[in-house]
Amino acid sequence: MSDTPLHVLIVEDDPMVMRLNVEYLNRLDDVTLVAQCGDVPGALDVLERDDVDVILLDVYLRGRNGLEIVRYLQRLGRDIDVILITAASETETVRTARRLGVRDYLVKPFEFERFKAAVEACRRVRATLAHLPEQADQRDLDRLFQPARPRQATRGDGLPKGLTAPSLAQIAQAILALDDETFTTESLMPATGMSRVSVRKYLKHLTERGVLGESFHYGQVGRPSFTYRCLDVPALRAFIDTPASR
Repeated sequence: MSDTPLHVLIVEDDPMVMRLNVEYLNRLDDVTLVAQCGDVPGALDVLERDDVDVILLDVYLRGRNGLEIVRYLQRLGRDIDVILITAASETETVRTARRLGVRDYLVKPFEFERFKAAVEACRRVRATLAHLPEQADQRDLDRLFQPARPRQATRGDGLPKGLTAPSLAQIAQAILALDDETFTTESLMPATGMSRVSVRKYLKHLTERGVLGESFHYGQVGRPSFTYRCLDVPALRAFIDTPASR
């Protein structure tokens, strides 16, 4: 852990995504939000007067390209990590971001755990740099150039910690019983008797395994909303028929 807070600048022109970024930052320890900007000129003004360690940067910014900010940092030799958080996933943008030394790249929509991993990787690298001996050894270099991402613990049944086979079978049964092609977390709660948070954990697991597809949008109050659809019915049925689910 770093001895000082991580100073973060958010550059995002969508108010709803901005609120989500701020909310996620508030869930992390030892992070200071330096400023929130909606355009390139505002971000450059902040960078001229404030100390910043990490920038959470969108690409499409009111007719400007957020990568202009990365080029600005390169010209000045500023040691600031950039995490792109954007809907831009075109190959050319990805290649440019890599060429410019962007630290991480999150495509909207994204979840808290992925967001946290990106920010914490920046923190670990900066802490390593701050405490490098005069002659770095391979372990130090590996921490700098191959920062490890936290892995989710799994058990012998292949499920992440906190999930159980019987509850997963309940979720699978509830999904298969639905008439609609798409569904939400809330639509499964009555059939399973689980909380919204618990249902979301299982839906996230099924999405990561490719059994479900996930779509994302912001509601009227700015809260992210997820809808799902089944991509693999046989795989979903298999969760019900396993001995561990009984």
